[in-house]
Amino acid sequence: MAQEDNSPCWNNLPSVILLEIFSYLPHDEKIAASQVCRNWRYALFHPCFWKKMTFKFQIKEEGKTKARFLANCFGRSVREATIKWDTAGHCVNETSKLLTKLSFNIHLRKLFLEPSSCLFEWPTRWTSPKDEGRAICTPLMGPLLKIVKNALSLQALSLGCAEELAASAGLILSPLKQHQANHLTHLSLASVKYDPDDYILTELDTSVFRSFRRLSILTIDYDYVDDNLLKALDNGLMERLVIHVHGLEENHPGTTNDCWLSFVDKNPRCELRLNLLHSYDAVIVLDTDILKPAMPLAYLKVLFCESVNVRALDLLSGWYPHILRSVIWIDSVDSSQCMPATSEPDRPDPLVLLAWTCTKLTEIVFLGYKYFQEELLAIARLRGLTLKRLEFAERDLLTDISSAEDITNEINEIMGGSWEPLSDINLPLVVMDPVVGDSIEVIMPMVLRDQK
Repeated sequence: MAQEDNSPCWNNLPSVILLEIFSYLPHDEKIAASQVCRNWRYALFHPCFWKKMTFKFQIKEEGKTKARFLANCFGRSVREATIKWDTAGHCVNETSKLLTKLSFNIHLRKLFLEPSSCLFEWPTRWTSPKDEGRAICTPLMGPLLKIVKNALSLQALSLGCAEELAASAGLILSPLKQHQANHLTHLSLASVKYDPDDYILTELDTSVFRSFRRLSILTIDYDYVDDNLLKALDNGLMERLVIHVHGLEENHPGTTNDCWLSFVDKNPRCELRLNLLHSYDAVIVLDTDILKPAMPLAYLKVLFCESVNVRALDLLSGWYPHILRSVIWIDSVDSSQCMPATSEPDRPDPLVLLAWTCTKLTEIVFLGYKYFQEELLAIARLRGLTLKRLEFAERDLLTDISSAEDITNEINEIMGGSWEPLSDINLPLVVMDPVVGDSIEVIMPMVLRDQK
């Protein structure tokens, strides 16, 4: 008993010392230490340990309860907030409430929205004719505007590729210019369109981007990309430009190679990420109307555009041999197809050419189309261990049955011993059957990764 009486009173340590101890612990160990006593539990929830947070609103009630608790505790103190939510059920309302709390947080610096879909399940409402741009608004836009106006130093804002929010992007640019021009480094306005042939196109004054002198990451829809936009991004600090291509307007001016040359000269560290999403028309003219030799193209995603543009693939190896890092081309399987979409008489395979000429290429994903397994082996031999991701569907590989296993084993050895073609069970449902699966479920996670 005497020994217990003389033991240290760990539960009575001054809060200053407790906070100092907790500051040295990783997050998981903080949680474990918080179980010692009530005081230690209070120390865990000090705002200084929760500057960067992810709030998740799921359809299941327990997920919403946790997010509500964290929002009540840290909504007014968190510095970097990521909000992930299911766009079905009441999760959109919960997100709106959280954004309202964040609108009173003057210390918020970064806000990333990550909805599960590009559309929200609630009625939209139109602005009055007097409102700028006649854009679509949702109950999320009101608190977002307050966040822009109230934050002392907002450095990053992502609209999460939500179609309705992107349609209202024009409403948020003016407040950003007025209140955050000297702070903003990251702005994500690009969207995912549910129907690429039928969406509202509002006006966007791209000259505003001249005001953001520290801007280094911008995502935007191709509808607003022209020479004027490239000229406005002249601060010399651009590191990433992400462009989403959906429908293609007949009168869209596009960009000129000269403007890309000037853009790269002013922003030599910038990489371009070009995403074609359900772009049935744009993919056909990708080589003639969209790609330019001077583009700093590092990442190309062509998702569910229902065709392969072999001429564009040929241009990639010729125009971007020293900068291209990734090519992802995904479609639903066409059961009527019996020959590779990239195969043309008397011409080398364009994906093999990419592996041969593009010195920084680390990723090739090609799903939904037939492909010769021998060509896949050539890609592996050319790139070796520098190729970190090589994804083809097992059902799409064409080869002599007698050599199929030997080729797979050799590719596996070249790739470091953990490679195999994707089996049906590992393919997204929409790749297997467009009627059963939903392409948005594949697209959203992939493009949201470009936002950060």
